Amino acid sequence: MELRQIHYFIALATHQNFSRAAEHVHVSQPSLSVQIGGLEKELGTRLFDRLGRKVILTQAGELFRVHAERALRELEQAAQVVHELHGAKRGRLVVGVLSTVNSYLIAPLVSRFKQRFPDIQLQVHAQPSSEVVSGLLANRLDIGICLLPLAHPQLTTVPLFEERLALVAPVGMRIGKRRTRMQDLAPLPLVLMPVDYCLRKMVEAECAKAGVHPQVVLEMSSPEGILQAVAQGTGATILPELYVRSRLSGGDLQLIDLYDPTPRHAVGLAYLTKRYRNLAAEEFAQLCQTTMKELQSDSKQPTASKIRARRAG
Repeated sequence: MELRQIHYFIALATHQNFSRAAEHVHVSQPSLSVQIGGLEKELGTRLFDRLGRKVILTQAGELFRVHAERALRELEQAAQVVHELHGAKRGRLVVGVLSTVNSYLIAPLVSRFKQRFPDIQLQVHAQPSSEVVSGLLANRLDIGICLLPLAHPQLTTVPLFEERLALVAPVGMRIGKRRTRMQDLAPLPLVLMPVDYCLRKMVEAECAKAGVHPQVVLEMSSPEGILQAVAQGTGATILPELYVRSRLSGGDLQLIDLYDPTPRHAVGLAYLTKRYRNLAAEEFAQLCQTTMKELQSDSKQPTASKIRARRAG
């Protein structure tokens, strides 16, 4: 089995078409077909079903893909170790980030990282926390930013910050004050994420502590879509405060602190314990911490959005 066959296999599995896969790996379509055929012959089974111009993985192909991708990642890491031994700063860093955290942390973080490592290929994927964890365990991610606590024997976590949740309502909704108790949410129509999302589960858990059954009138998986629905008067919502503050620009939303209890959750860095962390990954982790501290410090300064939130009371 040759390394190029693995690359060809991954390309075909990704593009599901011989012509596009051949173009991606810069070989002719007949050459690609020969190499895939040779790989299938060596393994003694078909890896792809040919359905006209489209090809799809067989069950054996799906299983092989998991290990093939892992093998390629291991080889990339081996190359990075050797490069860094000689002072090189090349390679790739793949990061999975909570979708809401991605909106306010990643832009300043990436700017600083690229100044430090201009030749590193950085990939950032905004994902639910569960997908960040699965990506780490499958060796698809080098580092993740996800919800804590996270108890898994293969993962190491580093606390980063506590993300506080806040009530967001249209300016026309009469809340009555700039701070409100969790129990006061009982009569409010709420727009929340679907029930299988971590953020929704946390909101419901906090409501349960206050003896509140949330009145959900609309479910949406996009935080951006939720804010648009709230701005149009559909109802109120509960989202991370920093995420909302970065979007309070049109004057059509009010941000209200929640307390008794104050809903919050821990966010942290995670990575495979036994996996080598290169210089770029170490620097990215450090920049996460310093950038987040600065964002939290800035959030304590009076801004136009915070003044609007206060005036809502």
